[in-house]
Amino acid sequence: MALNRIAWRFTKELYTDSARFNQDVVAHQLAIYQKDNHWEPNTVVFAVPELQVQYMAWVKQPSDLLENETLIDEDKQVFEEEPEEEMHQVEILATLAANDGEKFTVLEFLMKAHNQQANKDLGDHIFFEGTDDTPQIINGLPTYFIACGS
Repeated sequence: MALNRIAWRFTKELYTDSARFNQDVVAHQLAIYQKDNHWEPNTVVFAVPELQVQYMAWVKQPSDLLENETLIDEDKQVFEEEPEEEMHQVEILATLAANDGEKFTVLEFLMKAHNQQANKDLGDHIFFEGTDDTPQIINGLPTYFIACGS
């Protein structure tokens, strides 16, 4: 998996300052690995202007989805099919655009992936374990699955 040597814990905190996010990631690397040599924030990880991430989360209602998110086809009817359920485990596709319109650095990608999930319940799968090495093409965009563990 790509990025699988980066330690990170998804939380409810929404980051607006990439320098602060970078500091928090470095601190997490040091806490887990006692070193931060796997964290190279300015390395280009995806040389595309736009991509999708796919991840699993628990949501209550359609309004829990952000503007740039949709459910995978298999989950699109979950709210109608299981209205009695309080929480729905779903797979979400989120479209992300590179800040410079060309590429994603590791820092930009991880921060955007983190913020995308901040308003969701991830259950006990909150630890970033990487992404696919090779994307699937979904809706015409390279799509990377975000693997999370407990």
